[in-house]
Amino acid sequence: MHAARFSSNFRILYTGFEHSFRILARFCGVEILTYCIMTNHFHVLVRVPEEQKMSDSELVARFAQLYCNQKGKVETLKVVLKKGGEEVQAERDKLLSRMGDVSMFMKELKQRFSIWYNKSHKRYGILWAERFKSVLIEDTAACLRTVAAYIDLNPVRAGIVKDPKDYRYCAYAEAVTGNEEA
Repeated sequence: MHAARFSSNFRILYTGFEHSFRILARFCGVEILTYCIMTNHFHVLVRVPEEQKMSDSELVARFAQLYCNQKGKVETLKVVLKKGGEEVQAERDKLLSRMGDVSMFMKELKQRFSIWYNKSHKRYGILWAERFKSVLIEDTAACLRTVAAYIDLNPVRAGIVKDPKDYRYCAYAEAVTGNEEA
């Protein structure tokens, strides 16, 4: 199958998935190195930063990105953080536990996309049959290149395109077209 034959539905799905994907990456603080979204699965290579101290303003900024359509949640967080005391630390700890954790990133990504998909298709229920699979990769150039190539070549192995630059649903094609975020 050629990439041009993908239905417009897949393009819409990709847009919804990629939107959730980027927002969650900013919130969680993970760096997206590459990804490929196929019709029935996806691959993503992320770098998870080491735990770092975060100011309240940075915490609110990341939270605001995640809940950009829910200003009330952001304002409530600002009020809670200004109070001080144990309640503030409990709220900070709750938010920080969602950051820098690949399991939490994947859980929220799959959850958010499922909610969006179900609402937009007037359906309910689960979309993902299994828990995600993860592999710890050594942070060396050779290892990262190998895994990135495996991910980027997924549509080639599936017979969808001959060159990964022709598959628009992956970071490789985005990077080739000049998208700085990719």
